[in-house]
Amino acid sequence: MADQNGEFVDGYFAVTHSNQAEQRVSAAMGYLDRDTRKRANLMISTNTQVRELLFEGTQCVGVKARVDGREQEFRGREIILSSGAIHSPAHLLRAGIGPVGHLKDMGIPVLTGLPGVGQRLMDHPSISLSSFVRRGARMNEHTRRHMQLGLRYSSGLSGVPKGDMFVVVLSKSAWHAVGAQIGSLLTFVNKTYSETGQVKLASRDPSAEPIVEFNLLSDRRDLDRLMSGFRKMAAVQMSEIVRKVTDKPFPAAYTDKVRKIGVVNTRNKVLTRIAAALMDGPAALRHYLIDNFVVEGFTFDDVMNDDEALEAFVRKATIGVWHASCSCRMGRADDPMAVVDNQGRVRGVQGLRVVDASIFPVVPCANTNFPVLMSAEKIAATMQ
Repeated sequence: MADQNGEFVDGYFAVTHSNQAEQRVSAAMGYLDRDTRKRANLMISTNTQVRELLFEGTQCVGVKARVDGREQEFRGREIILSSGAIHSPAHLLRAGIGPVGHLKDMGIPVLTGLPGVGQRLMDHPSISLSSFVRRGARMNEHTRRHMQLGLRYSSGLSGVPKGDMFVVVLSKSAWHAVGAQIGSLLTFVNKTYSETGQVKLASRDPSAEPIVEFNLLSDRRDLDRLMSGFRKMAAVQMSEIVRKVTDKPFPAAYTDKVRKIGVVNTRNKVLTRIAAALMDGPAALRHYLIDNFVVEGFTFDDVMNDDEALEAFVRKATIGVWHASCSCRMGRADDPMAVVDNQGRVRGVQGLRVVDASIFPVVPCANTNFPVLMSAEKIAATMQ
């Protein structure tokens, strides 16, 4: 297909990127250009952490923040909360907006009872089949992009719409030297039915991270499709053309070891350079390193020859793809789980809107970047 964002049909395509000159273009880079930053009615406060929403009765009048370690208040006619699907509901909960039972458990006075705050958190469940990419087949000399190809396909599961599955071909897996040697076939459920995730407060302290439970495989259909998707990608991996440029396929997991070595620091940079040099050495040494320092619990043969092992691996290793959504859902006035209306206005209070991925009724069958930008553009237009 010529355009990933054209007709929504099954096929493969170059993955669309928000890139310019091989550099990622964030929302800040795209919208806050030099002229915009000069506007007299715009102030950008850096090194700033919002501590709480300020209310006068049920009217939101501002925020209290810590700027360079000092507390400061910012007040306005209307406050827009854009902290994402994890922290937007956390801010609302600390302000007394949310499920009454949870607020009372935390000792927070109820400002308005909204049972949907923090509930039905969603993401796209994903699983990865990875392998060592041989010299000469790596893309690092040609592009900084790690997503090279996208594939949308239909699982054929009864009652599920077409294009419900998505695969991304990754030419590298991390910033470090070993990551540059590991390619992946990342499969995720494009149309997920698992929507029992939640965000709760661990503490009233705004510096404490909230409790996040994605429950990514709460619907059996998602589990079954990831298992089927893994088998499909295994067939691709074992094709002659892919085997020529790869070695030692393995079921990948985001383990504690992977997290630790993924921290950007000098120690990990040096360690991974040494490991990468060894990985480019004899095949026997490479296989030993992958088996003992990368793979954890399940081998490729295990999951391909035993359905129970494959299910156990998928249940253990499934993660989201950084598309957290739906924890402050938009909905009609008669929907008890709706948090905001179709203009992002929080129900039961005045002067407060939420504008980020948390307001999606369901996670879209796509990356969440453009849908968030479109939602922001639409709501901004209603405020003019």
